Amino acid sequence: MKLVHAPGYSIRVITPSTSDTEPVCEVTVAGAATSTVLDGAVLEAALTWKEYVLLFLTNDVPFEDTLNIYLLDRHLNVADYARMYFMYSTGIFSHLDLTEDDTVRFEFLGEMTWTLKLFPEKKFAIPIVSAPLGVHRPHTFFQRFQLSAHPAPKQSNQPGNQALPSRRAGRIRVTPKG
Repeated sequence: MKLVHAPGYSIRVITPSTSDTEPVCEVTVAGAATSTVLDGAVLEAALTWKEYVLLFLTNDVPFEDTLNIYLLDRHLNVADYARMYFMYSTGIFSHLDLTEDDTVRFEFLGEMTWTLKLFPEKKFAIPIVSAPLGVHRPHTFFQRFQLSAHPAPKQSNQPGNQALPSRRAGRIRVTPKG
């Protein structure tokens, strides 16, 4: 089943980010509270795949943002989770690509294209060594998705490329036309 945008999902920030605490939010579906509480302050993307919802949440901390990736089951319980960050590194979520049925590509943390591959069943994984640098996961021996990274292709300012404003003021992303 193909990944598609889930327009009915949003979040409500419960506890904003401070110098001492991470932001916390509640997932809402069609405007209704769900009692599902997650880390994050900005919903970057909500996608559905089979009976799952994949949420990308950032903490909204300029120049050192964190991306929280949650795979939720049909009851909005966390089926898998990963957090991406590097100390003192700018993270801007952009260039979401859903061209494959079970794979999401996006950019975050420097000039890297990240690939998130979803699995229909839990897969065995060795904690710590199974995650690329910058990806932090709970210590568990099973995963429902895998993350990998590759250098992002260089964007050019040649005709045919169009600059589009990102969701955040002051940030620009370049996407090819067509």
